[in-house]
Amino acid sequence: MFPDSRVDESVVPAGLQLAPVVRRFLGLALDQLITVVPVVVVALLIGYEPGDSISDDALLAFNAGIVIVAGTYHTVLIAMFGRTVGKIATGTRVVRAIDGGSLDWFAAFTRALVPLALGVVPQVGPALGLAVYTFAVFSPRRQGLHDRAAGSLVVRAR
Repeated sequence: MFPDSRVDESVVPAGLQLAPVVRRFLGLALDQLITVVPVVVVALLIGYEPGDSISDDALLAFNAGIVIVAGTYHTVLIAMFGRTVGKIATGTRVVRAIDGGSLDWFAAFTRALVPLALGVVPQVGPALGLAVYTFAVFSPRRQGLHDRAAGSLVVRAR
């Protein structure tokens, strides 16, 4: 579901107001914490301690765990409720850019996958992942690359 090139980039569906970028980043930070903590807890439970050296295989498993947890968290909550815990806390929600409706499962998955896929690129992944969200600062509709790919907007919750 890629955005229609004929859509006016400044138009927001009637009755909706774009979420401020600061709220988006605060919600993202909370969601990141929520998705990383379970993976860290599992790593601690299986014997890793802060300061231990981590093998490449363990680092790969840790990254895979984060991708699975974060991808599932974002996909399920956005598809079912249009909001994650971070979005609830910051008073925002995700809608279809074309009409303000709910995202379907494929769009929610696409929206979750874009930053996660770029985030795991060796050496530059974190910078690429951050770039996905930074595009929202410069977009007329405050869309990150993941929003553009999914055809979504982040708006203030009613």
